[in-house]
Parts: sequence; structure tokens; C-alpha cells
Amino acid sequence: MKQRFFICLLLAGVLFSYGVQYLPLGEGGVTGWFALCWIAFAALVLLSNLLAWVRTHSKRQVVKQSRRQPVMIQRKTAEYE
Repeated sequence: MKQRFFICLLLAGVLFSYGVQYLPLGEGGVTGWFALCWIAFAALVLLSNLLAWVRTHSKRQVVKQSRRQPVMIQRKTAEYE
């Protein structure tokens, strides 16, 4: 599964958009704190998956570019006198 982080990012985004509708954001007390903590942890999940996806995507680009470049093998020359 090459696009695991992208799929996790999409799934977390769907769950975030679905869950925010039902959170009591305007209320105070414990329910308000729970809503804020839930949004903070959901944002953490979204950002970490986004960062992981971007990092793996950029590493793949570097690997593809390095495969295209010819590899120069330098042989050691032995000098006998």
C-alpha cells in the first residue's frame, strides 16, 4: 500500500468534518473543554498524517531522480614501480 498516509489523511479529514458538527463548541464547563481537546487531537492527527505523506512523497521523488542519473564507478589504479 504505497499511499497509506494519504488514505489515513483522507479518513481523518472525513472523521473530523463529521465529528465537528456534533461537538458542543459554545458550551462551557467540561463539555466545552472536551470539544476543544477533541479538536486539538484531531488537528494533531491531520497534521501528522499530512507531514508524513509529504515527507514520503518527497523521498520518492528523490529516489526516482537518483535512479535516472548514471552511477560513475571509479576504479582504483594500482601503481607498481
